This record gives sequence, structure tokens and C-alpha cells, in this order.
Amino acid sequence: MAQGPDGLLISTLSAYPACDSGWQEDADKRGDIRSEFHECAVPAFAIAALDRLYGSLYASYAHLSLTDAARPAPHTWVGYQHGDVVAVLLFRVHFDRAVVLTEMFSLDQSVTDAFCRALFARYSGVSAVYFNAVSLPQSLTGWPLQSYPFSENFVIPLPEDVDQYLGRLGKSTRKTLRGYGNRLQRDFPNFVWEVRQAGQMRSDELRLLIKRLQHFKQTSMAARGKRAELSRRDLARMMLLCRASGLVGIARIGGEICGGSLACRIGGNYVMLLSATDPALASYRLGLLCCFWAVCDCIHAGGRECHLLWGRYQYKTQLLGEPHSLLRLIIYRSWPRMCMSPLMVCGMWLGAMRYRIRTWLLTQWSGQSITRFAWLSRLIDTWRSRAVKGLQDESRTR
Repeated sequence: MAQGPDGLLISTLSAYPACDSGWQEDADKRGDIRSEFHECAVPAFAIAALDRLYGSLYASYAHLSLTDAARPAPHTWVGYQHGDVVAVLLFRVHFDRAVVLTEMFSLDQSVTDAFCRALFARYSGVSAVYFNAVSLPQSLTGWPLQSYPFSENFVIPLPEDVDQYLGRLGKSTRKTLRGYGNRLQRDFPNFVWEVRQAGQMRSDELRLLIKRLQHFKQTSMAARGKRAELSRRDLARMMLLCRASGLVGIARIGGEICGGSLACRIGGNYVMLLSATDPALASYRLGLLCCFWAVCDCIHAGGRECHLLWGRYQYKTQLLGEPHSLLRLIIYRSWPRMCMSPLMVCGMWLGAMRYRIRTWLLTQWSGQSITRFAWLSRLIDTWRSRAVKGLQDESRTR
């Protein structure tokens, strides 16, 4: 069925004729993924499945509803295998392109094949499917496509208890944590680390904590020539996410906040929304200590993974964060359709070149003086912010 910009459509239809029950039975017998579409709707079972399957903030409907509240509900694709939901993707159709809104999850071959086959069969006017910030456990085959990495998400697989986690850390890391932790307690006997559920905190108390941590982060990044801004809208979103399932860690000296962390639970995983400490205590490695304690809190809460998101910092690998490359990916209906989409092809090529140049510049200049590197960092941050703003403006028109 040809489909242009999003409009009023029938709410729920199978990607294949409803009368073709024999095909569905054969698909179940073969173990293939069977497709179902919910147009202009996101069913409650799909919302729960997004959290259960991916455990990612940027794949959750809670995040989408906060950042995309002004838009109508997206379309939902649900993949079934032997009667169980094995994949859920939210998307919108804009002219000849389907834009997948589900981000920061692992996309495998079977889900890609099932989703693209079903979508291209249903929307005959769609030439390509665009994915943003997805990880590929293996190379995709069978489709004309373009992709390039542009960021990474550091993920810590969490064991069942803290002792196992400590045993997995490197010897030097354990020595660092123990040494600086003892020094901190010796110099500040009234230092405490407090763990609380965000839902049990007063709104003004939570707001004050976020603002305090953000101030620490801004001061720390400004010393490195970078900026970290938190708008009122971002603050409100963070509070809403924390209210629902947030785990808060607060470091205090004499009752005064000197650091802390905010982690949000999505499914069985925790996502670190904010972690910062007073730069005046940098000599105590308080930032590393707070992040370590926050990870331990996630283990105590029964989390499977802790997502530290993007940003290449040494403490993430010290704490066993594994980088998962995030890619932008376009899958085309066919090679002829790809050749007929020069703007998309060139846009992806330019995006890939921009990322390679940025990576090369950071590598070449990383050993230069802090003044030159700070200037380069500001230039790259400006470049990145403009690119992100362009993508956001483009998303609003979809």
C-alpha cells in the first residue's frame, strides 16, 4: 500500500493478508519472524516489550513520549516468533523514507530481514529505512545499505553481587579505589554516600540535587574547554524519568552535597543519566569513586547492565565498560532505488567523512598543548551541535 506522510490510517493490520493463516503457520513452523503493524498507535504490550527486550533509555517509549510529545503517535511494528514478541520498532513514514525512532539497541540480521521485508511490502512508496544509533552484532547481508559509526555506548555487564564485580576489576583499579576511598574517609570523617529511590524524594530536593550535580559537571568540563548545558526542559525531563524508576546516589561532606549520580531503570538495565562531583575534590578521584559506588548500587538493585552512554573517559574502561559502537544506517529497497536517491547516498557519505575527519583530528592533536586542544574541542563541539540541530529540525518535519 502506497504511503506518503503520516496521516489517519487503520489502527491495526497485519503486514500480510489476515486470511493467509497458512503462511503464518508455516512461518511459525520454520521459526521465521511474523510481522504485525499498529499504525498511528503504540499498544501497551509493545511499550512493555520495548523495555524488556532492549533495556535502553533511547529505545523506550517513556523517553520518546517526553522528547516527541508534540507529534502524533508513531507506527509500531511487532515481530513474533513462535507466538512470542521478539522485536518491537517504532517508526514514522516521511515521503519515501521510513525513519525508525527506536534507538541504541542491537539490530540483528533476522529482525532486519523481517522488518524491512514487511515494511517494503506494506509501503510501496518507501525507498529506504533509516536507523539512528544502532549496534550491529554482525554485518548485515542481503540488502543495499550504507552505514557509519558516529558514537559509542559504554556498557558494564553486571554480575549477581558486588564481590563478583570487584573480582573482575583490574588489580590496579581495586588498589586505586581502596586507596583513594581510605584517604577520603581519613581526611573527611563525616563523608557519607547515601542511596535513595528518586520516587521517594521531594521534588525540590531532587531538583536541587540535579542542579548541583550539573553545576559540578559544567565547572569540570569548562576547565577542559568544553560545555555542558542543561535547559529547563531537559531538567524537567530528567526529573520525570527519575521519578518513575530512578536510583540516586548522593555524596555528602558535613551534610553538603559534594557529588552524586542519577541512574534510571529501563527493563532490567540501568542508564546513568548524570554523574558528577565537586572539582575541588578531584585529587581524591571522587568522580571515579562515585561512579563505582553507583554501579554497585545498580548491582544491589538487581540490574543486568549499567549503560554509561557516550564519551571516551578512562574511568569507564577502568570500571569494565565495554564500548558498543553506535551507527547510522540506511537500508534501501533495492540497488535501483539506491541509485535514484543521490541526496541520501551523498548525505551518508558526507556524514561518514565528517566522523573520520573528527576522529583523525582528535588523534593528531591529542598530544598538543591544552590551549590548542581546547580550541579544537570547542570547534568540534560547535560542529557537532549544528549537525545535531539539523537532524532535530529534520525530525520535526517528519
